[in-house]
Amino acid sequence: MLKTLMIGGAILLAAGSAQAHYLWAERDGSGPARAYFGEWAEDLREKKEMYGKYVGAPRAIAPDGKDLPITPGDTHLDVAASAPGDIRVTGRFVTDKGTAILYQAKAGRADTAAKLDLELVPTATGSNTFVLLLKGAPLAKTEVKVFGPPKWEKTFRTDDTGRVTVQTPWPGQYVVEINHTEKTGGTWDGKPFEQIRHVATITFAATP
Repeated sequence: MLKTLMIGGAILLAAGSAQAHYLWAERDGSGPARAYFGEWAEDLREKKEMYGKYVGAPRAIAPDGKDLPITPGDTHLDVAASAPGDIRVTGRFVTDKGTAILYQAKAGRADTAAKLDLELVPTATGSNTFVLLLKGAPLAKTEVKVFGPPKWEKTFRTDDTGRVTVQTPWPGQYVVEINHTEKTGGTWDGKPFEQIRHVATITFAATP
């Protein structure tokens, strides 16, 4: 009985942790991209058994808005991209409690127009000043969490116009995470939900 309870508790703990994870995408130059599910700051990249469950209906979007081929890997999704510009990857999951989670990841900060439901858009190519947009409208007073080398993190907040300037104190890769819950119901893959939790990231490299 105790063993059964322990196994059940472990499953629940894993499910809760997975729902707290985020999806992020990485790209080197104009070559292929990779998307990971887990925690960048913790060096946690979930394997296919986990991301395959929680990142449903994965989609990759090219800079021109067209869909890109995705190939599942052991700990990542490979995205066949060749043109320069920002690459976007999305996935979704509906919890047993009726919350739809929409994972939205972007690699790069060249594009100054949003293509995702929740997206942090630079005011100029390569800028550290962004506007957070929810379906094209600025999202004010929202936390923006920045992770960077050497495993540094800091939380910022958008102003009344949805703008925020983040710090990148060291050269290297940065991942920015944003969460927002939208009181919108619907159905995905035959599963009803009462609200959508948007989990969005942007990954970019900062130079000295």
